[in-house]
Amino acid sequence: MKNKNDFFWPSFADLVTSLFFIMLVLYVFTYVQLKHKNIVLEEKVKIIETVEANLIPLKQDTALFKFEEQYNRFKLAFEVKFNADRAVILSDDDLINPDYTRKKIQEAGLKLRSVIDGLKRKKESDPKMKNLSYILVIAGYASKDFNPKRLAHNYELSYKRAMSLWSYWKYTMGIDFESPEYRNLIDLQISGNGWGGVGRLNNEDDNQRFLIQIFPKIAHID
Repeated sequence: MKNKNDFFWPSFADLVTSLFFIMLVLYVFTYVQLKHKNIVLEEKVKIIETVEANLIPLKQDTALFKFEEQYNRFKLAFEVKFNADRAVILSDDDLINPDYTRKKIQEAGLKLRSVIDGLKRKKESDPKMKNLSYILVIAGYASKDFNPKRLAHNYELSYKRAMSLWSYWKYTMGIDFESPEYRNLIDLQISGNGWGGVGRLNNEDDNQRFLIQIFPKIAHID
């Protein structure tokens, strides 16, 4: 008569072998998955670094743009001052120092277009950038008049100022970031920040300003 141990040890060995095989398969599967994720992450980092490199000309042009590193955004480096409750850049009655201000706005628009054209060329020439697009935000701010009843009005006013900047670039200068040549590249958003937002200045009169933000959107990496 056979001892029970004669059946136990072969079965136990088969079980251990099966468990080892399962663990090996799981380890290989996990390793492959993590390796793939690391590759994707490395590719995304490279793309973001490329985007930042292409934005360097905008950072270097300190006469037109000021890069606020703590908020990762640009603002127009020159003053754009409106008379109270006014918003139209084309109107001499609305702008303070209109000729100088419009001249600087023109220079800023041309510079921004040249940088975005550089992003466009990079996307067309580099296969890794083919699924990359950008959110371009033109944001207007208003100085606070400390009347709570006018809070909504000031948000509307700051939005109208951002619309006026967009309209000036588009219709007066022909700088149209929504044109077919920028399709699948630029997602334009116009924003009115009113009294809100981070990084407001202590002197409320200085909060009549424009912010420009460019965010990369990475849809998919093959």
